[in-house]
Amino acid sequence: MLLCIISVGAAGYLTLASEARLHKNVIEEDLAFVELAQGAHLKIVQLRRFEKDYFLNLGKPADQQEYLKKYQAIAATVPPLLSRLAAMDRADQHLSPEIKEKAAAVAGLYTAYREGFGAAVLRLQAAPGLSPQQANALMDAYRGNIVTLEENLTAVAEAGNRMIALVSDQALKEGRDAMMFIAVVVAIATILAALLGTALSQSIYRAIFREGLRRMAHRM
Repeated sequence: MLLCIISVGAAGYLTLASEARLHKNVIEEDLAFVELAQGAHLKIVQLRRFEKDYFLNLGKPADQQEYLKKYQAIAATVPPLLSRLAAMDRADQHLSPEIKEKAAAVAGLYTAYREGFGAAVLRLQAAPGLSPQQANALMDAYRGNIVTLEENLTAVAEAGNRMIALVSDQALKEGRDAMMFIAVVVAIATILAALLGTALSQSIYRAIFREGLRRMAHRM
């Protein structure tokens, strides 16, 4: 009975410890990885919005300067995010080589895009008579970098979501296995308790009966 109690306790403890570890990994690693990729992607989308606003407001220097300030404010926050994403990617052993390659490339793609936009701004400042269409065309040589960057961030975030799903499935499986083990042990313990109870009661009854016979024989 003591062994059964210890088995149930050990199974419950080990299951809870394993699930706590899995949940900790999900929160501190997988979920953080996904949020980082999605956060970086959101900032890239904002940069592209201000890029287009800058080109669409040719002939309005004040508006252009305002959009350029917004662009630069967001642009300064992106490199740290991409550096952290690359570091988490290198440390994660569950990502495929393809996803690792995509995550490792995002910093370079972002740098090429920023340099392209900077060059386009300088060109516009030197030739203010360009049309919005001509100004937008200045980014054609660099636009592929930002498109690939967005695709890479989307792929990285999706890979992170798949990891979360796999870990969740693993935690559920471990929980079900532990419940089955505990149910089996409890059933065995119940049967043993019934058998032990029956054996003990019969032993007590036999002892009482023998003691009664002994006393009766002694009196006789």
